[in-house]
Amino acid sequence: MSAASTYAEALYGAAREREELEEVLVDLKGFAEMLESMEELREFFYSTQISEREKRRAIDALTEDMRTSARNFLKVLSDNDRTEIFPDALRRYEELVEAHFGRVEIEVVTAVEPSEATVELIRERLTKILDCREVILDIQVDPDIIGGAVFRFGGVLIDGSIRGRLEGLRQEMLERSVVSG
Repeated sequence: MSAASTYAEALYGAAREREELEEVLVDLKGFAEMLESMEELREFFYSTQISEREKRRAIDALTEDMRTSARNFLKVLSDNDRTEIFPDALRRYEELVEAHFGRVEIEVVTAVEPSEATVELIRERLTKILDCREVILDIQVDPDIIGGAVFRFGGVLIDGSIRGRLEGLRQEMLERSVVSG
């Protein structure tokens, strides 16, 4: 298990105990956005040259409106000189929260923009197939796939695109020509 997963799971346990899973997620995403938009803050947070005491004071000041679990999480990362894993730990924590609530986020790539009716049909079918309470779709359009759809979720890729099928046929033909040739 990676360090990011270990920290994320510890945070998940603390936030779940306090019944603030989603609130902590919102707090930490907000902090991540601050880091992304403010170069000086980003350099300060990720620096290993700044004293623990100074960092703790800054984290306290920056996070006074956050939930206790989120504040403590950031302090523990800082105290243990593990701030570099914050983005990965946040991603893992979000996965844990989504799984807890039975939500699955799926990236769907299609050749053309699907209608609302098609999006709803995809959502309904995926909800049944994946046996979850809620499917969150991230629809993207890529004309290069020619037709069909590509689905990505939880480290799984399902390529139902025409381009993918053509590539599969091409590979099969190449393999057969090598075997019979």
